[in-house]
Amino acid sequence: MKKFIIILIVVSTSTITSSQGLKKNATYIKDRYPVEYEATIKKEALLKWEDNYSMIVYEINKQSNSLVKLVDVFNSDNKGIVNKAIQKWSVNGYKNSNESLFKKMTTFDLKGLLKMNCNWSMVLYEYKKQVKAKNSF
Repeated sequence: MKKFIIILIVVSTSTITSSQGLKKNATYIKDRYPVEYEATIKKEALLKWEDNYSMIVYEINKQSNSLVKLVDVFNSDNKGIVNKAIQKWSVNGYKNSNESLFKKMTTFDLKGLLKMNCNWSMVLYEYKKQVKAKNSF
């Protein structure tokens, strides 16, 4: 019984500890594109969650994972769909800027997308939903 309780405490502690830091995709973006990371993903998380640091980290991880997944699942046949999703889920005040940046993109990649201020988890959701609907008929 004592071993079970100790194992339970160790597992709980390691789960809490690992959930408090940046995950693989967020760390990659932060290290590889620090200027864009600071100006978009981190900035928006700070604005949304102010001094709730665990939620800031959660938001950064969520947005980073969604952005990487979007790049992974993107198909150039669906450029119009992703453009509409980016416009729909642009952060307030950035719709025109995001539209201009998207038009200038020659490659659909992290570096180009990181210049935009979007809710990437919603862009990914919208993109996948619309692509699925498009392919269903």
